[in-house]
Amino acid sequence: MTVLAELVRSHIARWQSASVEIGVFGTSEPDRVAAYFEVFCLEHLGTGVQSALFYGSSAGCVAGLRLDDASEVVVKAYQPAWEEGFLAGVVAVQAHLSERGFPCAKPLLGPARAGPAWATVETFVADPGMKAFSTKEEMNASASGLGTLVDACRPLDLPALGGHPLNPSADRLYPTPHNPIFDFSMGAEAAGWIDDFARAAKDARQVDASPPVIGHTDWSARNIRIEQVALVAVYDWDSMALCAESTLVGQAAATWRSTGEIDDPIAPDADDVLEYTAAYEKASGRVFDSTQTRATLAAALWVLAYSARCEHALEMVTGHHVERARARLADGGRAFLSS
Repeated sequence: MTVLAELVRSHIARWQSASVEIGVFGTSEPDRVAAYFEVFCLEHLGTGVQSALFYGSSAGCVAGLRLDDASEVVVKAYQPAWEEGFLAGVVAVQAHLSERGFPCAKPLLGPARAGPAWATVETFVADPGMKAFSTKEEMNASASGLGTLVDACRPLDLPALGGHPLNPSADRLYPTPHNPIFDFSMGAEAAGWIDDFARAAKDARQVDASPPVIGHTDWSARNIRIEQVALVAVYDWDSMALCAESTLVGQAAATWRSTGEIDDPIAPDADDVLEYTAAYEKASGRVFDSTQTRATLAAALWVLAYSARCEHALEMVTGHHVERARARLADGGRAFLSS
Protein backbone atom coordinates (compact mmCIF):
# COMPACT_ATOMS: atom_id res chain seq x y z
CA MET A 1 0.00 0.00 0.00
CA THR A 2 1.40 3.42 -0.99
CA VAL A 3 1.73 6.29 1.49
CA LEU A 4 -1.28 8.00 -0.12
CA ALA A 5 -3.40 4.85 0.06
CA GLU A 6 -2.47 4.45 3.73
CA LEU A 7 -3.53 8.05 4.44
CA VAL A 8 -6.85 7.39 2.68
CA ARG A 9 -7.35 4.24 4.76
CA SER A 10 -6.61 6.10 8.02
CA HIS A 11 -8.98 8.95 7.15
CA ILE A 12 -11.83 6.58 6.33
CA ALA A 13 -11.23 4.65 9.57
CA ARG A 14 -11.25 7.86 11.63
CA TRP A 15 -14.62 8.99 10.31
CA GLN A 16 -16.05 5.47 10.03
CA SER A 17 -17.27 6.32 6.54
CA ALA A 18 -16.08 6.36 2.93
CA SER A 19 -19.19 8.16 1.71
CA VAL A 20 -17.25 11.04 0.14
CA GLU A 21 -14.79 8.73 -1.61
CA ILE A 22 -17.71 6.75 -3.03
CA GLY A 23 -19.43 9.99 -4.07
CA VAL A 24 -16.32 11.29 -5.83
CA PHE A 25 -14.68 8.19 -7.28
CA GLY A 26 -17.30 5.48 -6.87
CA THR A 27 -15.08 3.39 -4.60
CA SER A 28 -14.17 3.01 -0.94
CA GLU A 29 -10.95 1.10 -1.67
CA PRO A 30 -7.93 3.19 -0.57
CA ASP A 31 -5.68 1.77 -3.29
CA ARG A 32 -8.18 2.70 -6.00
CA VAL A 33 -8.69 6.22 -4.59
CA ALA A 34 -4.92 6.70 -4.54
CA ALA A 35 -4.68 5.39 -8.12
CA TYR A 36 -7.08 8.09 -9.38
CA PHE A 37 -4.76 10.78 -8.01
CA GLU A 38 -1.69 9.07 -9.39
CA VAL A 39 -3.13 8.65 -12.88
CA PHE A 40 -4.40 12.24 -12.84
CA CYS A 41 -0.91 13.58 -12.11
CA LEU A 42 0.61 11.52 -14.91
CA GLU A 43 -2.04 12.60 -17.42
CA HIS A 44 -2.37 16.29 -16.54
CA LEU A 45 0.90 17.24 -14.82
CA GLY A 46 3.22 14.94 -16.73
CA THR A 47 4.83 13.44 -13.64
CA GLY A 48 4.20 10.67 -11.13
CA VAL A 49 3.56 10.83 -7.40
CA GLN A 50 6.62 10.34 -5.22
CA SER A 51 4.87 10.60 -1.85
CA ALA A 52 1.87 12.06 -0.04
CA LEU A 53 1.82 15.00 2.35
CA PHE A 54 -1.77 14.71 3.60
CA TYR A 55 -5.23 13.46 2.67
CA GLY A 56 -8.74 14.47 3.70
CA SER A 57 -12.32 14.44 2.45
CA SER A 58 -15.46 16.51 2.98
CA ALA A 59 -16.99 18.27 -0.03
CA GLY A 60 -14.36 16.42 -2.07
CA CYS A 61 -11.24 14.31 -1.75
CA VAL A 62 -8.07 16.36 -1.34
CA ALA A 63 -4.45 15.21 -1.31
CA GLY A 64 -1.19 17.04 -0.81
CA LEU A 65 1.36 15.36 -3.07
CA ARG A 66 5.10 15.47 -3.62
CA LEU A 67 5.67 14.70 -7.29
CA ASP A 68 8.55 12.96 -9.01
CA ASP A 69 9.80 16.31 -10.32
CA ALA A 70 10.16 17.46 -6.65
CA SER A 71 7.25 19.91 -6.82
CA GLU A 72 4.54 19.87 -4.17
CA VAL A 73 0.91 20.35 -5.13
CA VAL A 74 -2.60 19.93 -3.78
CA VAL A 75 -5.15 18.07 -5.89
CA LYS A 76 -8.83 18.17 -4.98
CA ALA A 77 -11.46 16.03 -6.69
CA TYR A 78 -15.13 16.86 -6.21
CA GLN A 79 -18.53 15.29 -5.86
CA PRO A 80 -20.84 15.67 -8.91
CA ALA A 81 -22.67 18.70 -7.49
CA TRP A 82 -19.47 20.75 -7.92
CA GLU A 83 -19.77 21.31 -11.67
CA GLU A 84 -17.17 22.44 -14.19
CA GLY A 85 -18.49 25.99 -14.63
CA PHE A 86 -18.64 26.66 -10.90
CA LEU A 87 -15.13 25.30 -10.34
CA ALA A 88 -13.80 27.42 -13.22
CA GLY A 89 -15.16 30.45 -11.38
CA VAL A 90 -13.44 29.34 -8.18
CA VAL A 91 -10.12 28.99 -10.00
CA ALA A 92 -10.55 32.47 -11.52
CA VAL A 93 -11.13 34.03 -8.09
CA GLN A 94 -8.19 32.23 -6.55
CA ALA A 95 -5.88 33.29 -9.39
CA HIS A 96 -7.06 36.89 -9.03
CA LEU A 97 -6.36 36.88 -5.30
CA SER A 98 -3.03 35.06 -5.38
CA GLU A 99 -1.73 37.51 -8.00
CA ARG A 100 -2.51 40.32 -5.57
CA GLY A 101 -0.68 38.81 -2.64
CA PHE A 102 -3.68 37.44 -0.75
CA PRO A 103 -2.56 34.52 1.49
CA CYS A 104 -3.74 31.62 -0.64
CA ALA A 105 -2.30 28.96 -2.90
CA LYS A 106 -1.82 29.69 -6.59
CA PRO A 107 -4.07 27.61 -8.86
CA LEU A 108 -2.14 25.57 -11.42
CA LEU A 109 -4.74 23.58 -13.34
CA GLY A 110 -8.39 22.81 -13.64
CA PRO A 111 -11.02 21.95 -13.60
CA ALA A 112 -9.87 18.76 -15.32
CA ARG A 113 -11.09 15.18 -15.18
CA ALA A 114 -9.81 12.80 -12.52
CA GLY A 115 -11.66 9.67 -13.53
CA PRO A 116 -15.37 10.41 -12.99
CA ALA A 117 -14.73 13.63 -11.07
CA TRP A 118 -13.70 17.20 -11.78
CA ALA A 119 -10.46 18.15 -10.07
CA THR A 120 -8.32 21.24 -9.51
CA VAL A 121 -4.61 21.64 -8.76
CA GLU A 122 -2.91 24.36 -6.74
CA THR A 123 0.48 24.98 -5.17
CA PHE A 124 1.07 23.43 -1.77
CA VAL A 125 0.97 25.99 1.07
CA ALA A 126 2.35 24.56 4.29
CA ASP A 127 -0.27 24.59 7.03
CA PRO A 128 0.90 26.42 10.16
CA GLY A 129 -1.61 24.36 12.12
CA MET A 130 -5.36 24.45 12.67
CA LYS A 131 -6.53 25.80 15.99
CA ALA A 132 -9.76 27.08 17.47
CA PHE A 133 -9.92 30.85 17.84
CA SER A 134 -11.21 32.60 20.93
CA THR A 135 -9.71 36.05 21.46
CA LYS A 136 -11.06 39.41 20.39
CA GLU A 137 -7.83 40.03 18.46
CA GLU A 138 -8.36 36.83 16.47
CA MET A 139 -11.96 37.81 15.83
CA ASN A 140 -10.85 41.18 14.50
CA ALA A 141 -8.26 39.51 12.24
CA SER A 142 -10.90 37.12 10.91
CA ALA A 143 -13.39 39.90 10.20
CA SER A 144 -10.73 42.11 8.63
CA GLY A 145 -9.49 39.28 6.40
CA LEU A 146 -13.00 38.58 5.14
CA GLY A 147 -13.49 42.26 4.36
CA THR A 148 -10.20 42.36 2.44
CA LEU A 149 -11.25 39.34 0.39
CA VAL A 150 -14.67 40.80 -0.45
CA ASP A 151 -13.14 44.12 -1.50
CA ALA A 152 -10.54 42.41 -3.68
CA CYS A 153 -13.24 40.43 -5.49
CA ARG A 154 -15.56 43.37 -6.23
CA PRO A 155 -14.15 43.96 -9.76
CA LEU A 156 -14.87 40.36 -10.78
CA ASP A 157 -17.92 39.33 -12.80
CA LEU A 158 -18.43 35.60 -12.20
CA PRO A 159 -22.15 34.74 -12.25
CA ALA A 160 -21.35 31.02 -12.12
CA LEU A 161 -20.49 31.45 -8.44
CA GLY A 162 -24.16 32.15 -7.79
CA GLY A 163 -24.79 28.44 -8.26
CA HIS A 164 -22.90 27.17 -5.25
CA PRO A 165 -23.86 23.53 -4.54
CA LEU A 166 -24.68 24.37 -0.92
CA ASN A 167 -27.23 27.05 -1.81
CA PRO A 168 -30.64 25.56 -1.01
CA SER A 169 -33.20 25.92 -3.78
CA ALA A 170 -36.29 28.06 -3.17
CA ASP A 171 -38.44 25.01 -2.41
CA ARG A 172 -35.99 23.33 -0.03
CA LEU A 173 -34.95 24.16 3.51
CA TYR A 174 -31.44 22.75 3.14
CA PRO A 175 -29.15 21.83 0.26
CA THR A 176 -27.95 18.28 -0.25
CA PRO A 177 -25.41 18.03 2.61
CA HIS A 178 -21.77 18.60 1.70
CA ASN A 179 -20.84 15.14 2.96
CA PRO A 180 -23.09 12.12 2.29
CA ILE A 181 -22.50 10.90 5.84
CA PHE A 182 -24.96 13.59 6.92
CA ASP A 183 -28.26 11.95 5.99
CA PHE A 184 -30.94 14.44 7.01
CA SER A 185 -33.69 11.86 6.55
CA MET A 186 -32.45 9.92 9.57
CA GLY A 187 -34.34 10.87 12.71
CA ALA A 188 -35.96 13.76 10.87
CA GLU A 189 -38.98 13.94 13.18
CA ALA A 190 -36.77 14.39 16.25
CA ALA A 191 -34.95 17.21 14.44
CA GLY A 192 -38.14 19.15 13.68
CA TRP A 193 -37.31 21.84 16.24
CA ILE A 194 -34.05 22.53 14.36
CA ASP A 195 -35.96 22.79 11.09
CA ASP A 196 -38.26 25.39 12.65
CA PHE A 197 -35.24 27.62 13.27
CA ALA A 198 -33.91 27.00 9.76
CA ARG A 199 -37.27 27.88 8.19
CA ALA A 200 -37.55 31.15 10.08
CA ALA A 201 -33.91 32.00 9.36
CA LYS A 202 -34.14 31.28 5.64
CA ASP A 203 -37.12 33.62 5.32
CA ALA A 204 -35.52 36.33 7.46
CA ARG A 205 -32.17 36.44 5.69
CA GLN A 206 -33.89 37.10 2.36
CA VAL A 207 -34.90 40.61 3.48
CA ASP A 208 -31.46 41.83 2.32
CA ALA A 209 -31.97 42.80 -1.32
CA SER A 210 -28.60 44.54 -1.74
CA PRO A 211 -26.40 43.54 -4.71
CA PRO A 212 -24.56 40.25 -4.14
CA VAL A 213 -20.81 40.07 -3.61
CA ILE A 214 -18.20 37.35 -4.03
CA GLY A 215 -16.85 35.86 -0.83
CA HIS A 216 -15.89 32.78 1.15
CA THR A 217 -18.90 31.07 2.76
CA ASP A 218 -16.98 28.84 5.21
CA TRP A 219 -14.78 31.44 6.88
CA SER A 220 -14.10 29.27 9.92
CA ALA A 221 -11.05 28.28 11.92
CA ARG A 222 -11.08 25.06 9.94
CA ASN A 223 -10.23 26.96 6.76
CA ILE A 224 -8.27 30.05 7.77
CA ARG A 225 -5.05 30.47 9.73
CA ILE A 226 -4.25 33.44 11.94
CA GLU A 227 -0.77 33.92 13.40
CA GLN A 228 0.19 36.90 15.56
CA VAL A 229 -3.29 38.35 14.87
CA ALA A 230 -2.73 38.38 11.11
CA LEU A 231 -4.34 36.27 8.41
CA VAL A 232 -1.59 34.01 6.99
CA ALA A 233 -3.42 31.30 4.99
CA VAL A 234 -6.86 30.51 3.58
CA TYR A 235 -8.02 27.12 2.33
CA ASP A 236 -11.18 25.46 0.98
CA TRP A 237 -11.65 27.71 -2.04
CA ASP A 238 -14.65 25.77 -3.35
CA SER A 239 -16.54 27.66 -0.62
CA MET A 240 -16.48 30.79 -2.80
CA ALA A 241 -19.95 32.05 -3.72
CA LEU A 242 -21.87 35.03 -5.06
CA CYS A 243 -24.37 36.00 -2.39
CA ALA A 244 -25.54 38.77 -0.08
CA GLU A 245 -22.77 40.35 1.97
CA SER A 246 -24.91 39.87 5.07
CA THR A 247 -24.96 36.11 4.39
CA LEU A 248 -21.16 36.00 4.21
CA VAL A 249 -20.75 37.96 7.42
CA GLY A 250 -23.49 36.10 9.30
CA GLN A 251 -22.10 32.69 8.43
CA ALA A 252 -18.57 33.80 9.32
CA ALA A 253 -19.77 35.24 12.61
CA ALA A 254 -21.42 31.93 13.52
CA THR A 255 -18.41 29.77 12.60
CA TRP A 256 -15.24 31.87 12.79
CA ARG A 257 -13.88 30.12 15.89
CA SER A 258 -14.88 26.58 14.86
CA THR A 259 -12.51 23.85 13.64
CA GLY A 260 -15.31 21.44 12.78
CA GLU A 261 -13.85 18.84 15.11
CA ILE A 262 -15.86 16.80 17.60
CA ASP A 263 -14.55 18.83 20.56
CA ASP A 264 -15.63 22.22 19.16
CA PRO A 265 -16.91 24.63 21.85
CA ILE A 266 -20.47 25.93 21.74
CA ALA A 267 -21.21 28.27 18.84
CA PRO A 268 -21.41 32.06 19.23
CA ASP A 269 -24.66 33.58 20.48
CA ALA A 270 -26.59 36.44 18.88
CA ASP A 271 -24.60 39.11 20.77
CA ASP A 272 -21.37 37.49 19.60
CA VAL A 273 -22.61 37.65 16.00
CA LEU A 274 -23.36 41.35 16.37
CA GLU A 275 -19.88 41.92 17.82
CA TYR A 276 -18.28 40.14 14.83
CA THR A 277 -20.46 42.17 12.46
CA ALA A 278 -19.30 45.38 14.10
CA ALA A 279 -15.67 44.26 13.70
CA TYR A 280 -16.31 43.58 10.00
CA GLU A 281 -17.94 46.98 9.53
CA LYS A 282 -15.03 48.75 11.24
CA ALA A 283 -12.39 46.88 9.22
CA SER A 284 -14.16 47.24 5.87
CA GLY A 285 -15.41 50.79 6.31
CA ARG A 286 -18.97 49.74 5.52
CA VAL A 287 -21.96 50.05 7.83
CA PHE A 288 -24.91 47.69 7.55
CA ASP A 289 -28.36 49.19 7.80
CA SER A 290 -30.96 47.64 10.11
CA THR A 291 -32.26 45.35 7.37
CA GLN A 292 -28.79 43.97 6.63
CA THR A 293 -28.11 43.52 10.34
CA ARG A 294 -31.27 41.44 10.75
CA ALA A 295 -30.31 39.43 7.67
CA THR A 296 -26.83 38.85 9.14
CA LEU A 297 -28.32 37.40 12.32
CA ALA A 298 -30.69 35.25 10.27
CA ALA A 299 -27.81 33.97 8.12
CA ALA A 300 -25.94 33.01 11.27
CA LEU A 301 -29.01 31.21 12.58
CA TRP A 302 -29.51 29.31 9.31
CA VAL A 303 -25.93 28.03 9.19
CA LEU A 304 -26.21 26.97 12.83
CA ALA A 305 -29.40 25.06 12.00
CA TYR A 306 -27.65 23.35 9.08
CA SER A 307 -24.73 22.48 11.37
CA ALA A 308 -27.13 21.21 14.02
CA ARG A 309 -28.75 18.91 11.47
CA CYS A 310 -25.27 17.62 10.57
CA GLU A 311 -24.59 16.98 14.27
CA HIS A 312 -27.90 15.13 14.59
CA ALA A 313 -27.21 12.98 11.52
CA LEU A 314 -23.63 12.21 12.58
CA GLU A 315 -24.83 10.99 15.95
CA MET A 316 -27.38 8.74 14.27
CA VAL A 317 -24.71 7.18 12.03
CA THR A 318 -21.58 7.05 14.20
CA GLY A 319 -22.68 7.73 17.77
CA HIS A 320 -20.46 10.83 17.94
CA HIS A 321 -22.27 13.33 20.18
CA VAL A 322 -21.57 16.91 19.11
CA GLU A 323 -23.44 19.85 20.64
CA ARG A 324 -21.71 22.92 19.20
CA ALA A 325 -24.70 24.14 17.20
CA ARG A 326 -27.55 22.21 18.82
CA ALA A 327 -26.72 23.54 22.26
CA ARG A 328 -26.63 27.11 20.97
CA LEU A 329 -30.01 26.77 19.23
CA ALA A 330 -31.56 25.24 22.33
CA ASP A 331 -30.08 27.89 24.62
CA GLY A 332 -30.47 31.04 22.53
CA GLY A 333 -31.81 30.37 19.05
CA ARG A 334 -34.73 32.75 19.34
CA ALA A 335 -32.43 35.68 20.11
CA PHE A 336 -31.17 35.59 16.51
CA LEU A 337 -34.65 36.52 15.33
CA SER A 338 -35.61 39.05 18.00
CA SER A 339 -32.67 41.46 17.74
